[in-house]
Amino acid sequence: MTTFKLSQRPARPSPSTEEHSTADASQNGQKWLNIAAASAILFIGVGYTNTFGVFQDYYQTTLLPDEAPLKIIAIGSVASSLYLILGVFAGRFADLIGYRVSLGIGAALMIGSMFAASVSREYWQLFLSQGLMFGLGVAFAYLPAVTISHQYFGGRRHGLANGIVVSGGALGGCILPYIVRELMANLTLAQTFRILGYISAGVLLPSIFILKPRNGLSSSTRRSRARGGTTPPLLDFSLLQDSRFITLLVTSTIAMIGFLPRYFLLPKSAVAHGISDTYASWLLGLMNGLSIVGRIGIGWLADRYGKVTALASSFILCGSGHFLFWLPGVAVPAENASSTIALFTLFSIYTGIFGSGFVSLFPVVIADLFGADMLASKVGLLNTVTGLGTLAGPSMVYAIIGNGVDLHWAIGVASAGIFMFVGGLSMVTMFGWLSKHDRNGEEASQIELM
Repeated sequence: MTTFKLSQRPARPSPSTEEHSTADASQNGQKWLNIAAASAILFIGVGYTNTFGVFQDYYQTTLLPDEAPLKIIAIGSVASSLYLILGVFAGRFADLIGYRVSLGIGAALMIGSMFAASVSREYWQLFLSQGLMFGLGVAFAYLPAVTISHQYFGGRRHGLANGIVVSGGALGGCILPYIVRELMANLTLAQTFRILGYISAGVLLPSIFILKPRNGLSSSTRRSRARGGTTPPLLDFSLLQDSRFITLLVTSTIAMIGFLPRYFLLPKSAVAHGISDTYASWLLGLMNGLSIVGRIGIGWLADRYGKVTALASSFILCGSGHFLFWLPGVAVPAENASSTIALFTLFSIYTGIFGSGFVSLFPVVIADLFGADMLASKVGLLNTVTGLGTLAGPSMVYAIIGNGVDLHWAIGVASAGIFMFVGGLSMVTMFGWLSKHDRNGEEASQIELM
């Protein structure tokens, strides 16, 4: 591992113990306030996208019965993946202009999208408001939220801190679908969207004012401006020359193709195989709820056993869960209801705990391998490419499933699992190869494959 030589400094009078404790308490309070604010932003930004399954059922049966299911699912796919696809632009914007400006724009778009959706009645209107506008809002807010933790918890606790941040999205995915279902059962669609808009404003606006970047702009931007020079270029693709980044990019993109199908199709597949609507919705909430534990736990493990290892293991475990539980669940004969329920429940538990940690680890791995300067830009570049895989996944699996024949369900579920398993296994293999064949040993020293 790289070592650092500390220069000596002139001795200064030591502050009193009381001053130390007061400063430490204030600093710790500021740290955790920022973590809480970032987590609250993801509660809305990521959690809301997990409610689309509820809206999807209503659109297909009531509001838009003449629209193809594949078109309707595109609304949710865009909202869920646009923040990843636009990462290269949104991350650079946050680094160059400032986190708070980016967060303010993101919050305005997310809140505005819900009020715009409240007056939408046609497919194209919902696609623009609930899909495109909300996805743009998350794009501006997501990267500042998931990279702020490194400014306060760099080093060995970064994985744990970021696990807590992204668990906000899981908590939102656990709570918000039930809120939406209850609202739609008792109110109109327009009223539901307006209430969601008020809830979002109540969560996002205080969080923006609480979240305080330690250094404002990125250090390279500040250094350039201090010298009177120009700011860094709008886009920076220099990382594409690094073999480690290319490896991370390709393997993660493969794995992320299989990421979203379970969130969109688990309830639908459960109902198609004899499970009640209520229990099917509960399965999704169970998976989201347990992923809170999984995301925090994998962050803690990453700090101790290696960031890349934890990321790859999470992909592999999630992919294996598709074959261990979901695939047998859709293959069990319809008359064996108890086995079907047990398999679907085990899948939700297993993938909730072991198969969601990678969401928190991308910023942690990138900071560990490539440094924290311009971190939002680096994470954004990775997200842009992996987001294409994320966007393609649900539509691909839905196209395979077609009219819902058991064989088609089995192929679709297996496809999602294969992508995640192969992506994770390839990551371990390629990083292991790079660590052994690096000629000067510099890159290998930065890769912890413990």
